[in-house]
Amino acid sequence: MRATRSLGQIVTAALALAPLASAWPGWLPDINTLVVRQDDSTSSANSASATPTSAPSGSSRTSTASNTRASNTDASSSAASSTDADKPQTTNLNTAHGTPTGHASGNSTITTHQTFDATDGAGGVAMITPAFTAGTTLYRIGDPTPITWVWNYTSLQGTPSAIDVMVSCSTASATWTLTQNMTFAPTATFTWDTEKYSESAVASPLLVAQYTLLIIDSDSSVSATAEPGYLAPFDGFNFGLYTARPYQDVGEWKCATCSGALGDVDRQALGFAISMSIITILSFTWYVTGFAALL
Repeated sequence: MRATRSLGQIVTAALALAPLASAWPGWLPDINTLVVRQDDSTSSANSASATPTSAPSGSSRTSTASNTRASNTDASSSAASSTDADKPQTTNLNTAHGTPTGHASGNSTITTHQTFDATDGAGGVAMITPAFTAGTTLYRIGDPTPITWVWNYTSLQGTPSAIDVMVSCSTASATWTLTQNMTFAPTATFTWDTEKYSESAVASPLLVAQYTLLIIDSDSSVSATAEPGYLAPFDGFNFGLYTARPYQDVGEWKCATCSGALGDVDRQALGFAISMSIITILSFTWYVTGFAALL
């Protein structure tokens, strides 16, 4: 009888507590907040973060900041590349690096070509030996005495790097180079040994003709246009070359094309002139005498 009463009390108490059990999740905390399983990786991370470390030095901070900026730059470049992937890509093919002229580049210096006033005249050459008033000068080919030319420069503002000396002959349509890269001097002297030249230049011998002396800047040419202040190609001196012949006494010299007697043509011409003179005199005398008789 008592057992039945106790069982009925337990059932009554359970029915009375049923509403409270249904409301359990609302006013009690989650079970995970009451009972939590230990996580080894989390504990290791927490232990590592709790370990005290020394402050990074200045260089370390700089390196870290540089790496951070580099990473940001790479990320930006990657983003820009992915964004502009569909756009046309241009490439600068000019890989040369210019060097300003007139400034040192390594151990060498690049010189500039100076430009002078356009109203200034070009530089010229004035012959000293032979003098300009000497007229046409003749030189013998093979003469043991070398030919000497002396000249100076006029109206020259830009100094030539070197001088070339040549001679040209219109008869042979040829040009002979006598010297190249001759050192520049305000007053220049050049000696030409025609005897040695004739012995060495067998393939192109000098002709008996008139020649022109050419004096030009080594950096220029014979046909170059004259620039203000710089040396213009000079071709203002003409001279003649001739070959020597063996000596012969004047008394023994005979002219192969000359003759002391008149030829047939000369005699006929002289006789015709004398005959016409006589006829003219007689005709005039008769005309004058006959006209006086009529009066």
